[in-house]
Amino acid sequence: MPELPELEAFKWYVKEHCLNKVISQVTSTDARVIKAISLTTFKKDIVHNKFSNADRRGKYLIISLSPSEKKLVIHFALTGSLEFIKKKDLKTRFSAVSFIFKDHSVLHFKSVRKFEKIWLVDNTDQIKGITQLGPDALNLSNKDFTQIALAKKKKNVKSFLMDQKLIAGIGNEYTDEILFQSNIDPHHRVGDLSEAQLKTIYKEMRKILLYAIKLRIKNIKKSVHDLFSDESSKRFKSSYLQSHRHIDMICPKNRNHKLKKTSIAGRSTYYCPKDQV
Repeated sequence: MPELPELEAFKWYVKEHCLNKVISQVTSTDARVIKAISLTTFKKDIVHNKFSNADRRGKYLIISLSPSEKKLVIHFALTGSLEFIKKKDLKTRFSAVSFIFKDHSVLHFKSVRKFEKIWLVDNTDQIKGITQLGPDALNLSNKDFTQIALAKKKKNVKSFLMDQKLIAGIGNEYTDEILFQSNIDPHHRVGDLSEAQLKTIYKEMRKILLYAIKLRIKNIKKSVHDLFSDESSKRFKSSYLQSHRHIDMICPKNRNHKLKKTSIAGRSTYYCPKDQV
C-alpha cells in the first residue's frame, strides 16, 4: 500500500512530468473509482485545464487545476499507482482514468483491486477522510507526538501509529519498520512504553520516513514500475526490515534470528521476537 514516502514520490512524479500541460481529453475504463460526480461532469470540468501543482495530505495526493482552481484528489488504497507515458497510443495495464495532454502524453491513474478513489472538488474539506486526518507525521514535534501518544495509553502501539485520525501518513509497512528500528514489540500498548521509548519511536519515525522518501523518489525516477517491486524493497538498507520481510525473513540485527509474521490490529505484522521487547 502506498504510504507517506510513496505519496511523496508520486507528488514528485506529477510535478516532474505533468505540470502546465493542457488536458485535451479524459477517458475512463472504470468510472467506479470516480466519487461524488458523474463521469460526464468529471470530464467536462477537467478538459482544457492544466495541472498547476501537486501536494500531499496524509496518504492523499492533491493536484491543483488551473484556471478552474478545482482540486483533483487521489487515494491509492491498496494497489493504486500512476504512470506517465509520452504517447497516448501506448497501452498500460489497469488504467482506470487517463488524462491525455495536448502534446499526446498521458497520465494514467491505475487501479488493480478497484478500492482506489479519485475526486474532483472545489475544496479538499469536501472529502470526509481528509477532514478527519490528524497532523502529518513529518510535521509533528517530539512534544506533540508524546502528547498524542499519552492521550491514547490503552491503544496498541502499532494501531496507534497507523491511526490516520491521530497521525497522518504512516501505514502498515513503515509502522513495522519504525517499531523494529526502535526495538519495540508491536504487541505493546502505548501505556506500556516509557517516555524514552516514545522519544525513540519519534526519532526513528522521522529518520525512516525521510530516508524512504529519498529512496522512493530515486526509484520512481528510474521507473514507476519499480516503486513496489521486490527489487525495490531490496534497495532499502540491509539493516532495514523492509529489505527482508518479503524476501528471506532474516532479522537484520542478527542473522541467527528469524522474523515472525503475525496479525495485529487486523494487519499482517512482521517483527523479530528476540530483538523487539
